[in-house]
Amino acid sequence: TIVLVGHEDHDEVIGTTGEAPERIVVIDSVAEAERLEVEDPGRIAYLTQTTLSVDDTRAIVDVLRRRFPAIVGPAKDDICYATQNRQVAVKDIAPRCDVLIVVGSGNSSNSVRLAEVGLEAGANAAYRVDNAAEIDSAWLESATTVGLTSGASVPEELVDGVLARL
Repeated sequence: TIVLVGHEDHDEVIGTTGEAPERIVVIDSVAEAERLEVEDPGRIAYLTQTTLSVDDTRAIVDVLRRRFPAIVGPAKDDICYATQNRQVAVKDIAPRCDVLIVVGSGNSSNSVRLAEVGLEAGANAAYRVDNAAEIDSAWLESATTVGLTSGASVPEELVDGVLARL
């Protein structure tokens, strides 16, 4: 059994699952990892969607390792280096932000997750926008510190547009 930690409707997960649909089970939470039943606990491996939260993924994998000691995982972290770096940076700046703006598409897991990470790490507010035109001036009225980040594949011109607007 291959356990794919990820969001069932994400393109990467859909594509990966399509390679061996009879062998891949998709889970996306600690609760699902706790309930998971497999045919042969001695023959199990896991993969992770590359754009997930590092912390959430680690918690799920920890449960899988506890429940299935024979589980085999990738030789290195599956989480995309750019995604991981952005999450670490957001955790660092969020406590100092009145508003955190994340530039990135609504269907980008890593962009959506960056806004969530910002809120969890202490930003007073976090918004994901596709571009500068989506920024609501009301978000900034009482803000003295605005943090800015972007999803891993966001074109630089979109970030530059947000900087110009700010």
